[in-house]
Amino acid sequence: MGENRDQGAIDLAGLGDCMMRKSQRGITTIGLIMVLAILGLVSFAVIQMVPVYLENMKIVQVLKQTKTDLDGQNASADDIRTAIDKRVNIEGLYDVNPRKDFEIKRSGNGYSVRMAYERRRAYVANVYLLAVFDNSVEIIR
Repeated sequence: MGENRDQGAIDLAGLGDCMMRKSQRGITTIGLIMVLAILGLVSFAVIQMVPVYLENMKIVQVLKQTKTDLDGQNASADDIRTAIDKRVNIEGLYDVNPRKDFEIKRSGNGYSVRMAYERRRAYVANVYLLAVFDNSVEIIR
């Protein structure tokens, strides 16, 4: 009789091991909450930075349009600044000051127009997201 009970105990131990494996499938509630929290933080960062990159795309467009319009036209620095000022107003770039933010320097074949800037957005508490941009074009006389 003792042998039968020992064999039964072994079988129950094997059954418990099988039951344990079935209950360990999937993700736990705490794991799911952590994954959702991480996804939420990443989504919030993307939402904060999309307008910054859209603004940069507009600035690049302003520079390219200015280059296209003034290349080979023997434009002066004042002509370039006026053209940039008009395009900045048309694009609605309210955080950009065309007189101060765009750097116009004389180069060998004409003028180099550059805008280097950074944008900082609040993220969580005292943590900020920072984007640094440096855009330039060469306008040939």
